[in-house]
Amino acid sequence: MQDPTVMPEKIVALLEANGASDISVSGYEPMTGGYSRLMARFEASFSIDGNQESGSYVLRGDPPEGQAIIETNRSQEFAVIQAVSPYLNTPAARFLDADGAIIGTPALIIDFTEAESTLPWIERNGASTLPLKLAELSGAMHTIPVEKLPEILTRPVSGDPLTDQILMWKQTATNHVEHLPIFRYVATWLDKNRPPPVPVSLVHHDFSTANMMVDENGDLVVIDFELATVSDPREDLGYFKAYAQAAPPDLIDENPEMFLSRYREVTGFTEEQVNPIVMTYFLVLGVIGVVSQISNSGSAMAKGETSSTGIAFNLDNLLFGQAAWMSATEALEAALDGEVK
Repeated sequence: MQDPTVMPEKIVALLEANGASDISVSGYEPMTGGYSRLMARFEASFSIDGNQESGSYVLRGDPPEGQAIIETNRSQEFAVIQAVSPYLNTPAARFLDADGAIIGTPALIIDFTEAESTLPWIERNGASTLPLKLAELSGAMHTIPVEKLPEILTRPVSGDPLTDQILMWKQTATNHVEHLPIFRYVATWLDKNRPPPVPVSLVHHDFSTANMMVDENGDLVVIDFELATVSDPREDLGYFKAYAQAAPPDLIDENPEMFLSRYREVTGFTEEQVNPIVMTYFLVLGVIGVVSQISNSGSAMAKGETSSTGIAFNLDNLLFGQAAWMSATEALEAALDGEVK
């Protein structure tokens, strides 16, 4: 773990390496949240490119080796944030220590946002305005020109995201059939019930209220692009609903007609491409992905391959996994019966 007492000095060195001068760093304070990452807030003032800047910033870095819940790449995350920030309400990425030579671990610095966590905001203000905001945010994210996205992002190997997903789940079923036979069942169902295709786009892949905030204007802010890929954008909607099954509220279900109508309007997708039946398809895909993540994390902990999580987070994962599994079963049964809730 990084020593907080030396971090301001390291941050100064990183800014100097990126061409900044007249640097002052203060108020370094580790942040809660971001279970698998080094997270800290600090104040800074500096001169760069002839401009004087000051404000609050966030240092986001890798944890010690073997303690990450999911291994991701800070250089990729930095490149994605830089690419999407002109299009989305998200804190800008400012500085990068790609190999950790200065900070001591690969890290990036982003702007701090005064936006509020989603759930406390909803408790005070209600959720009635957020389905429309969510449709506009997700629609904006899914219409960012693909050519503007970093080449480092994973793209469909076969050219078709759903073909890749189905092949992956069939392979997962082969590897884990004795423990999780639902993977084989779901892969077959997904193959038989493919919806009409849409153009590939940026996919956040951890799109949930946990990675959103609400700013002073009541608009949604999206954060944490470390799992982003280029794939079928409807995967984000399915994951959002899957996460919300176990960790409410489901902002889409607050007003599904409003959400779907506005999302289609922003993206240009047709009703055939985005409708309640298609949403059920991607809900099944999203929930089975959540269940797989939890299964893989539990397996890694059991094998001693990671020591990343504390007891509280483990218990949270277990409870989340149970709720997600029940929701997956219900969604799958409803879809197979031709029902859409």
